[in-house]
Amino acid sequence: MSYQLYFESIKKNQNCQSFSLISSSGLSKKKPLSFDIIRDMNTYKKSYGKTLIIGGDEGYLGAIIISSRSALYSGSRYVEAFSTKTHANILATYQPELITSYSVEKLYKVIKDFQNILIGPGLSENKWSVDIFEKFKKHLLSNNIGQNIIADAGFLNILSSYPFKFDNWILTPHIGEAAKLLNTSTKKIQENRLEAATRLQKKFGGVVVLKGPGTIIKDNHDAYVCSHGNHGMGTAGMGDCLAGIILSMVSMVDNKDYIKSILYAVGVHSLSGDLIKSEKGTIGLLASNVMRKVNKLLNNKI
Repeated sequence: MSYQLYFESIKKNQNCQSFSLISSSGLSKKKPLSFDIIRDMNTYKKSYGKTLIIGGDEGYLGAIIISSRSALYSGSRYVEAFSTKTHANILATYQPELITSYSVEKLYKVIKDFQNILIGPGLSENKWSVDIFEKFKKHLLSNNIGQNIIADAGFLNILSSYPFKFDNWILTPHIGEAAKLLNTSTKKIQENRLEAATRLQKKFGGVVVLKGPGTIIKDNHDAYVCSHGNHGMGTAGMGDCLAGIILSMVSMVDNKDYIKSILYAVGVHSLSGDLIKSEKGTIGLLASNVMRKVNKLLNNKI
């Protein structure tokens, strides 16, 4: 792997560290914290577990396309996209490697077959999405699951209306979603992003990835602030792209490297945006560009 995590404590809060990705041949005097992506020659398409991405309500087809493509570009090998019947029938025309499904009635039964699940890209607050939310909540709270769960976007908006806590998921809100989840204003979130991330983690559990300038990752022990990223990344679909990358990274590492894989996903996503900025500028910096740059970084091609 050509890039590794590099940490530096933030003096005002010893429980908070900034992190960046540096080249393995970088000049830093401090030893970076590395981890290994599983690279076994004997793997096949389901070796990292089957992946399910749930979303894409009517009017939001693009969100699930971006998340699904991002997961594929960053290493997920078997990706099924669950969407509306209309969208499920056309998703393969945008990415032929995708498997698709749409039966809400069967969702509760089949969801147990997937090791890696992302829910939320393109969910809305209408009946179809709320029905899925309720079935997914039942799954989380009724089963002793060991799945990798990422909750994003539309799922978080519904969660703000029907809150519950779960200790083994990753929540990825932007400031607007964070404000709804905490019943406050975006201004309050921006005034103290670390405090907001801490409150979100205490209220909803798991790991919180509070997106934005200086993305914050907060678990129940520590907090990390990403040193990469730029304002040009504030475009539609960028969060969907990040969610797909996180999904891939957590699926391809051992459990002991779970937090590091989340940090790496955030770092490689943000670093890709910075590399694109240095090459082309910030205007028109799209999620589709970022996922391709991430693919090159992960394959040591930059």
